[in-house]
Amino acid sequence: MQTEPTIPQAPPHIPAELIVPFDFRSDEEFSRDPHNRLDSLRTDHRAFFTPFPRGMGGQGVWVFTRADDIRAVLQDPQTFASGGLRPFAKAIGEDWTLIPVDLDPPLHSQFRTLLNPTFSPKSMKSMEAVILERADEMAAALASQQSVEFITEFARPYPVSIFLELLGLPLDEMDHFIEIEENILHNSGDAQIAAIRQLRDYLFGQIEDRRRNRGDDLISFAVYSEVAGSSLTNDEVMGICFMMFIGGLDTVTSTLGYHFMHLARHAEEQQRLRNDPSLIPGAIEELLRVYNVVTTGRRATRDVEIAGVQIREGDMLALPTSLASRDPRECPHAAKVDLDRESARHSAFGFGPHRCIGSHLARRELTAALTAWTTRLPVFRLKDGAEPRSSGSGVIALESLPLEFI
Repeated sequence: MQTEPTIPQAPPHIPAELIVPFDFRSDEEFSRDPHNRLDSLRTDHRAFFTPFPRGMGGQGVWVFTRADDIRAVLQDPQTFASGGLRPFAKAIGEDWTLIPVDLDPPLHSQFRTLLNPTFSPKSMKSMEAVILERADEMAAALASQQSVEFITEFARPYPVSIFLELLGLPLDEMDHFIEIEENILHNSGDAQIAAIRQLRDYLFGQIEDRRRNRGDDLISFAVYSEVAGSSLTNDEVMGICFMMFIGGLDTVTSTLGYHFMHLARHAEEQQRLRNDPSLIPGAIEELLRVYNVVTTGRRATRDVEIAGVQIREGDMLALPTSLASRDPRECPHAAKVDLDRESARHSAFGFGPHRCIGSHLARRELTAALTAWTTRLPVFRLKDGAEPRSSGSGVIALESLPLEFI
């Protein structure tokens, strides 16, 4: 028999009428249908406070549910800071930081200026052949099977393989990195801390190797770059690489899961994409809009009022960007996938100065995956009896997705 979680005490300055004990980690409706569950919270609340902690070393958070409020917070880094919210280094007694996501202006701007060209559409175009080849190979390897566990057999290893390519690391490290990713992002306690140390040690070893043997990869680029006239330290290079690992793997895996679950449930839409592959890029944008997976965090740097509520300095904010994408005030029939929608404006990659630096890479990965599956493999559907469940707070993710070919 499952017991109800004990509701933590909210800080005394939070008005009682704004407290909603919603727990990203244990809410049953969220587990069954996370996006509709979040939509239901918007129906009753423009903003509310949940005393349940979110993330490593977290505390209770304000949750904002409307697109205009979420945008306002994300576009004001002076009032709502990003720095210090991802304490991976602190968990192992160190003080490096994830770059650039865990930096605030002006340092954040300096590192974005350095990194933006590396992740520009032009730069990512040079990765396109590798991405297409990898997606095609991994899809073709499943062709002899009657069924597949999509998350473990495709959605997880596929972006890891691209990450290894980007950092100039050997593909035979894939299983090792998948295990590390799982323990850092989906575990806690000793297993999580051990995995953080493993990744830290591995990346430091690669950084030292690039200082001796320069290559044509992201690690080498960072090692031999400068910010404000100074070479990057090993901690700064490691922070960039660690961020690429954290930010570029789980989000793509999770996004692929929801996109493919939708198409497995909607055979007519899947068939349209098979019949006309030119629809795939637009379909990706619409699926990104409806199935956004990221809830980003901020910390208030001063007392401020937003959405009619008083936020105190030091308060934490959770911003489910899926709620911005699915806000009916901005998009008619916002919870429905419409492959013919004229404008699929969405917030899947965030807003403001911290907008996802890897958005162009992610789009290419998603497009290549869907193209490979609709050309290399038969029609797929959910396996009989499958009831996929979700978990996660920072990134919503399917725990499994059993598919069968027909």
